[in-house]
Amino acid sequence: MQLNLNHLVAFLGLVLAIAVFLALRRMNFPDKICLGAAVLTILVVAIFWSAVLVGDDDEED
Repeated sequence: MQLNLNHLVAFLGLVLAIAVFLALRRMNFPDKICLGAAVLTILVVAIFWSAVLVGDDDEED
């Protein structure tokens, strides 16, 4: 199985979400807020990377 840049970005987004979850949990935030922030982090990374990929398609023409 070949890994590419998309896999790396997805993995780093997951690591960032786990780090956000653990940081908020260490600061004694409620679990719902910690989980919500982790999900929001994943969504932000996905939206950002989608925008990068859409912008990249325009330059191939």
